Amino acid sequence: MTLQTDMSDDIDTTADALSNVQSNTDLDTAEIVDVTEDGHEVYVHLQLPGSPNFEQRFERPPIWGANCDLNRLLDAYGLDPDETEALVGQQAPVTREVVDGTLHFDIDIEELSSN
Repeated sequence: MTLQTDMSDDIDTTADALSNVQSNTDLDTAEIVDVTEDGHEVYVHLQLPGSPNFEQRFERPPIWGANCDLNRLLDAYGLDPDETEALVGQQAPVTREVVDGTLHFDIDIEELSSN
């Protein structure tokens, strides 16, 4: 699951936006600003301070289990499978890395699960 910018993966725009972040903000968390669904896919839209939106796709499984990332995400916030919209406004821990010149953010499911 990889987050990519909504702006054609423009790494320069993202880098410029992140360089404008105030020093007292936290780049280890991001706000969930929207959740959209398309069939069996759930898209979580994240907003980092001073940056464009990022999106992470989760599969809605036919059977919910402990190994399902969407289930683990919802469980971390005390939500049921039909309450994905309630994620909006929550802060989520994120990991970040540059892969092939593109900035990627992922919700840190492991950190959420350990709390």
